Amino acid sequence: MDEVKEILKGVLSDLKKKTKEADFDRVLAAWERIVGPRAFAHTKIVHLTKEKIHVNVDNSAQLFDLNLKKERIQRELKEALGVEQVRFKLGPI
Repeated sequence: MDEVKEILKGVLSDLKKKTKEADFDRVLAAWERIVGPRAFAHTKIVHLTKEKIHVNVDNSAQLFDLNLKKERIQRELKEALGVEQVRFKLGPI
């Protein structure tokens, strides 16, 4: 019985991991569509909750540009993913 329990634990753990990966892939696809491929190449989502996305941006010019577009980006993120806020920070990608 313990063997079955351990096998089920492993299967459920793998399933949970694959679900998280699929969800993150969906977030990345939405992010690229919303900000465009040029900005996408200069960003990395570093933290994600149901309410917020924290994004590192690799240069100050791109950070400035994204902040100018922040209101539109937040509106589209809310429509696509239900996320309320995006926070940009200069940092490594």
